[in-house]
Amino acid sequence: MPLIHILNETLKRVKKGFEYKTDMMQYGVIENWTMPTDVDNLTSDCEEHAIACRMILRDLGIDSRLVYCKDETGAGHLVLEVEGWILDNRQRRVVARDRLERKGYEFISISGFMPLDDWRLL
Repeated sequence: MPLIHILNETLKRVKKGFEYKTDMMQYGVIENWTMPTDVDNLTSDCEEHAIACRMILRDLGIDSRLVYCKDETGAGHLVLEVEGWILDNRQRRVVARDRLERKGYEFISISGFMPLDDWRLL
């Protein structure tokens, strides 16, 4: 199966059971990253959405990296990157990174491939 198809199916799977709710609404704090316990039924924000996608892809043996960016409004946002493709809870389908850059996204830092790997500036 082509990689782009696997990525789109992963994004579709997580989005199907995803309800957006900010950390402030849920926990009373601005940021609270947590590991999703159920990738198919997730009430959270962009961080847990990206992490849920990463968990699925890791189980399939596909390397991915978390990317901190600013969206077109300048707000902080987290997405998942696989070989230049971006899985973003705000997009209907997987999008090429350069396309999001043309739409106003600014990619700031990226994680390593493995848990606890250092992040680096882009």
